[in-house]
Amino acid sequence: MVFESLYRSLDLPKNASVPDFVLRKIPGDQTEDKELIFPSPFWTRAQAKSLTLADIRDGAYGMATELLAPDVEGGPWEKNDVGLFVTENQYDYLLVSLGLMQIGAIPALLNPQYKGVELEDIMHKVHPRAMFVSVATFPAVEDAVKSYAAKGDKKPVIYVFDQVHERNIYRLLIDPGKKRRANGDNSLEKVKIDPITQTAVYCFSSGTSGPPKVVCLSHFNLIANVVQITVALGGRVNKPRFDDANWFDQPIGPPQDGINEFHLSILPQFHCYGLLTAIATLFTGTPCVVFSKFDVKNFFIAVEKYKVTFMFVVPPILLALASSPLAAEYDLGSIKSFASGAATLSKELCDLVRERRGIPVTDGYGMTEMSPIISLQTTRDIESGRLNVGRLVPNTDARVIDLSTGKDVGEDVPGELWLRGPQLMLGYLDNNEANEKSFSPSPADMNHFFNTGDIVSIDKDGFVTIHDRVKDIIKFNGYQVSASELEGLAQKNEYVLQAAVAGVVDHSNAVHNELPWAFVVSNEKGQDVPEEKRTKSLLTLVNSRVPGYKKLRGVTWLNALPTSSAGKILKRELRSMVKI
Repeated sequence: MVFESLYRSLDLPKNASVPDFVLRKIPGDQTEDKELIFPSPFWTRAQAKSLTLADIRDGAYGMATELLAPDVEGGPWEKNDVGLFVTENQYDYLLVSLGLMQIGAIPALLNPQYKGVELEDIMHKVHPRAMFVSVATFPAVEDAVKSYAAKGDKKPVIYVFDQVHERNIYRLLIDPGKKRRANGDNSLEKVKIDPITQTAVYCFSSGTSGPPKVVCLSHFNLIANVVQITVALGGRVNKPRFDDANWFDQPIGPPQDGINEFHLSILPQFHCYGLLTAIATLFTGTPCVVFSKFDVKNFFIAVEKYKVTFMFVVPPILLALASSPLAAEYDLGSIKSFASGAATLSKELCDLVRERRGIPVTDGYGMTEMSPIISLQTTRDIESGRLNVGRLVPNTDARVIDLSTGKDVGEDVPGELWLRGPQLMLGYLDNNEANEKSFSPSPADMNHFFNTGDIVSIDKDGFVTIHDRVKDIIKFNGYQVSASELEGLAQKNEYVLQAAVAGVVDHSNAVHNELPWAFVVSNEKGQDVPEEKRTKSLLTLVNSRVPGYKKLRGVTWLNALPTSSAGKILKRELRSMVKI
């Protein structure tokens, strides 16, 4: 059984690159000279300034032109040359990414915490022609580049975002390229890109369940997902700058009636989630203030200063916003809603934000391999009390597969989610084994589905509910134990704010069973209660409600759950905290 999106199918553009699509000139476009990207007022980078759509277009096209020049450092760039980004958020991160995409080169977006051997390993996977870095990451990148080149690989050029650095990207690429264009250089117009097959960006899987894999997303993948997410967001973005095929005339979903919207970007730009939402900002002409890193006080100041209406967040940020006593000092009344993603959103946290800040939080679901958005809730969904991650975005098909039989199941029956749609990646770079395991029936079949490893159910109204991860299923004495089931029970304890359950390997015997173990953050009430009493209360609550093989074998109390930059709870790190 194939579950189809209940949104009307979209006729998506197949003949434009990402830069050509989002930077399109439109007669009478009022957003052309409107400031769209604002650096945070707390930005420490010198010469930071706001950018209009025209600024971004001129900068991206100028950079692209310079990369094609015969005298550019290292020689002219070619299609599929790679620029590896190793930097914290930058207000012009998207501008530089679009400059590479415009010539068929590929930005590879990496977590800036990578350094040393880990960074070298990534370099050997993507073979970068250049590194795009910040002053903060420059020393570690320079060391990695030297080591990489010493092993016989071609030494990448390093460019720095910060204008005060001698290797700054404006002096070396953007400004010279703009001069070339002003003097009649039309080399950029000769570049031809097939949006369907040309990789636009390399993103990296989280690595929380093995070595990082390089995800290849095409120009068409990203454009499709930008239109899909804009349909599902409705009025949480400004009315799109153009609508080529009545994309937003939908029988379901929110109306496309946003005006005077203003976003705040705190998602890591190296993550596909951050990249996609940044592109959507240009498509809809929605102004956005970009933070290099999250700071709760500066966040409150920016919301009040810019009258921020909406932002994409991850659960740890929501917890900080709900818990901070500083909130009372600022006017946060402009915020209409938050959209949470990248990690499981608990009902308790959602309710806490609503209770303390009066702001609704919608949930969503995505993964890098899907560019990344798969489904989104609307505020109407949460007002109706639905506990799910929303409906599939347009043009997205799903199958739900019984793990024991390999057969499709029907409505409301949990199984592994398989997906296909225009936003599905081209595949993993140079990793045939992973591609064979990830696609069904096979990568060669044009109608293949991607095997997500998530356990979900889909109801008659098309709403997706996530039950578990296949990888998060704990094996105890041959029985399968659902981590999310135990997490849901633990969240009900009177002393618990956040809970995660992982399988801790028992090394005391040869069986090496995985023991269900809770890792818990106390709420305010629990902080005044002895740990022994909290633990007893939690174990009694959970273990009295499950059969013997599902019982928690232990509890560890933490100040915070470890998360990746994308907000995912790092269960591998949790498991390492307990040795048995």
